[in-house]
Amino acid sequence: MNTSSKTGVRMIFLLIPLLLVAFVMYSQWAAHTPAILGADGQPLPGSVASLEKVKLGGVDQWLIVRGHDVHKPVLLFLSGGPGASEAGRVLRFNSELEKHFVVVIWEQRGCGKSYPSLNPKSDLTIDQYVSDVIELSELLRVRFDEQKIYLVGHSWGAIIGVLAAQQRPDLYHAYIGASQMVDVLETDQMIFDLVLEHSRQTGDTDFAQALEKQGPPPYLGKSPIKPYAKLFGREYQLFEAPNIKDETYRREGDAIQLMLGQPEYGWLDRVYYLLGLMNTFNVVYPQLQEMDFRVDAARLDLPVYIILGRHDMNNPSSIPEEYFNVLEAPKKELIFFENSGHGMIWEEADLFYRLMVETILPETYK
Repeated sequence: MNTSSKTGVRMIFLLIPLLLVAFVMYSQWAAHTPAILGADGQPLPGSVASLEKVKLGGVDQWLIVRGHDVHKPVLLFLSGGPGASEAGRVLRFNSELEKHFVVVIWEQRGCGKSYPSLNPKSDLTIDQYVSDVIELSELLRVRFDEQKIYLVGHSWGAIIGVLAAQQRPDLYHAYIGASQMVDVLETDQMIFDLVLEHSRQTGDTDFAQALEKQGPPPYLGKSPIKPYAKLFGREYQLFEAPNIKDETYRREGDAIQLMLGQPEYGWLDRVYYLLGLMNTFNVVYPQLQEMDFRVDAARLDLPVYIILGRHDMNNPSSIPEEYFNVLEAPKKELIFFENSGHGMIWEEADLFYRLMVETILPETYK
């Protein structure tokens, strides 16, 4: 190879990473949430559709804000996790709520678009997440000129949701807990026993032995996500996936596939999403092992709606039912979605929509 050819090859090898960097940076710049359109195909007057960076707890975090009318009540959604974003599912399956609420999806610190706020990891505490929720709720209340907002939490989001509602019930018309977590350690030990017994009864001796070797939760150490992923992954395969009755959710509900396609994410955000699933989980999940809301949050001074999926074995209903029975609140309601599991608000999105619009809204918006 002559000198000019070698030079050309070197230039190509230098150009490729530069083009990749440029592509990734452009995708970050181009990230957006689509406008809400009227019948004429133009942005609907009075609507809001924005992708916004705000400071919470002194660090940058991201919001997806969508609503047909900025004067409608505000609904703040707290994703499950910790370390995950369920924005893709909310955007795909709950968009009808945007007609009746200003829906705000918060990308929590260390998660999704807000992954860089992972550092310092010493700030990834339950208290800090709850403080972020309260600070964001105050911000939204002022911005949209509302005395109160609605707070919806799913799974892990329902943990910090309860704690925020407990500390500041004055901020919320109502608290809605979907797959309400109550005692993480007891729940995980129940899942362990369930999966182990099933593996033994079905002759899956290899997996039974693997579970016996790793032992029951809690799992601590440097990377607890590994044993938890083994346990929760098998639980989902055995008990959740076979009971997904909604074909649209079965086909389109995978969180990672939705994340890869949503325009609110650039390609760096997509890397952040995957990193958050691992790194944030490893820091935060071990902190949940001593909580028990049956003792720690047995009174909430606001209306409370707890939604459970009848086939949810990631959070078996017996424990949240016990919590509901001991809970003191000015109004409380327990709702079972009969044809869904852990993702009930997406698996039965129409039922969740009707619950929010036809029951919760008229009962609590004053």
